[in-house]
Order: sequence, then C-alpha cells, then structure tokens
Amino acid sequence: MGWLRQAVVDLRPLRRREFRLLFGAQAVSLAGSQVTYVAIPYQAWRLTRSPLAVGLLGLAELLPLLATALPGGALADARDRRRTVQATELGLAALAAALAGNALLARPHLWVLYAAAAGAAALQGLQRPSLDALPPRLVAREELPAAAALEGLRGSLGMVAGPALAGLLVAAAGLPAAYTVDVASFGCSLLLLSRMRAVPPPEALPGPRAVREGLRYARGRPELLGTYLVDLVAMVFGMPLALFPAMADRYGGAGVLGVE
Repeated sequence: MGWLRQAVVDLRPLRRREFRLLFGAQAVSLAGSQVTYVAIPYQAWRLTRSPLAVGLLGLAELLPLLATALPGGALADARDRRRTVQATELGLAALAAALAGNALLARPHLWVLYAAAAGAAALQGLQRPSLDALPPRLVAREELPAAAALEGLRGSLGMVAGPALAGLLVAAAGLPAAYTVDVASFGCSLLLLSRMRAVPPPEALPGPRAVREGLRYARGRPELLGTYLVDLVAMVFGMPLALFPAMADRYGGAGVLGVE
C-alpha cells in the first residue's frame, strides 16, 4: 500500500490549528481575489473596447510588484508575519471596496482600475514573503512537504474555480456584486487570521540593510538572475490575458470569461 499512500494527499498539517486557520483564510481570500482579477480586465474592456487598455493593467501591476518584493522580504524578517498578512489583507479589502463603489457609478472611472491594480500588486509583493514564511513556523519539519502539497492543491483549485465563479457573478449579478464578494472574502480571511497566535520573526538584519544584502546576493548569482528574467518574460509576453475580455464578448459574454 506504499504507492497508494504516496498518491494520496497527506492531511496531517491540517490537524494543526494554526496551519488550518491560515489555510482556510487563504483559500477564501484566493477565491475572492480571483474574482476581482477577472472582473478588472473585463470592466476595462467594457469601458474602452481596447485590448491595449486591458494590457496596460499588467504594466500597472508589474512595477509596484517589483518595487515591493524585496522590502516585503525584509518586512517578513522584522515583523510579526501574521500581522503583516492581516494588514495587507485589510488593504486589499479596501481596494476591492473602492472598485465596488466605482462600479456603482453611472460612469465608472478607468483610472480607478489602474490604481487598484497597482495597489493590489504592491500589497501582494509585501504580503507574499510573510505568507510563504508562515507554514514552516506552524507545522513540524517532516510535515513541510505535505503542507506545500496542500497549498499547491489549494492554489490550483482557487485559480480554476475562482475565475469561473467570477464569470458567473459578473454575468448574473454585475461587476459591483463581484467586487463585493471579494470584500466579503477578505472579511472571512481576516476573521480566521485574528484567531491565530502571533508569529514573531527570528532575529534578522534591519530592514534597509536586509534589502541591500538581498540585492548583493542576487547580483552574485547568475542562475538566480536568469530565473528572474525568464519568469519576467513569461509573465509579460506569455500570458495573453488582455485578449480574454474581447474573446468573451465575442463568444458568449461575461459568463464564459472565467472559463477562458
């Protein structure tokens, strides 16, 4: 039966209360974020009928993400990681609320979509290092592969189900309702996170010094720089997301948007 055990997801990390709370919080907020991730480009298309305008959302997200990734790592080493995740989740909820309010206007503003996309990318850049650093503090060392597998499963399901839900919400209830669902998902996430214990960081370098050390480390390793470059090229040129809203309009409307 050894091969069967290897083929089944190991659920042991979910027996640990803190990991279970974090897992549930991220499952809910990921689904909500995917709804907004689909709704913003679709609304930009509806306002402009321009794939270029939709594509510029990616540029608006890229620069803030690059600017906050390293400071986010330093923050994870200097602050309570749970509180960092809470603060960024609260910021993301505020952006989703602003998008819902904008969508309710008789003439929604396009610039709000770009500002919200940029703000969300910046907050995610700050959040990701703290989020990734939490599981090793919440489960036993031998359970880390199982925790990573569970997180991968959660991510895959969220990235499939979330966009499909977004298309159905936009088609059936409209853009304001889709953004409101995202706000509610962050509310659920914050409630679960509030029940976790504090996760203080280990002793680390001060923030600015840690960022400089990280840059120096990356510059000295060509294999890392090559990986970053390949990933950046794939993100910018290998994902034709700007075309999806126009394709959805042609082949069935918002209801098929998330399926694409």
